[in-house]
Amino acid sequence: WFLGIGVLATQALCFGFFIDEASLKFQSERIWSYTYSCPRNNLSCQNNSDVTAFGWIVFTLFVLVYLMCDMLNGFKLVLSTSQYGWSQKGVQVFCGGCSLSVITALALYATVVYNFAASRSNRE
Repeated sequence: WFLGIGVLATQALCFGFFIDEASLKFQSERIWSYTYSCPRNNLSCQNNSDVTAFGWIVFTLFVLVYLMCDMLNGFKLVLSTSQYGWSQKGVQVFCGGCSLSVITALALYATVVYNFAASRSNRE
């Protein structure tokens, strides 16, 4: 139990660093790369981002392929809890499934937020 909780806490802490770095706070230096430039003598702004729809589609496919397996396994664990009832094994399976689903959702959120904040081209 202690090892599992330690690993979950470490993963959540690491994802928290990425989420915090991608947050839009103006007090300190952040990872945000601003892609719009608005000249003072012009009313229109230009988007300097090279990220295309194809880049976001490829990103979405990679995220779905790598994280969807964990999310589905977590949901399957939660759903299989009914086989064990409220025994110790059932509680362990339920906690494991919830933990896997939550940490996968946190990974998904951190990945999307950080890539949205930091990417300026399809390769990034």
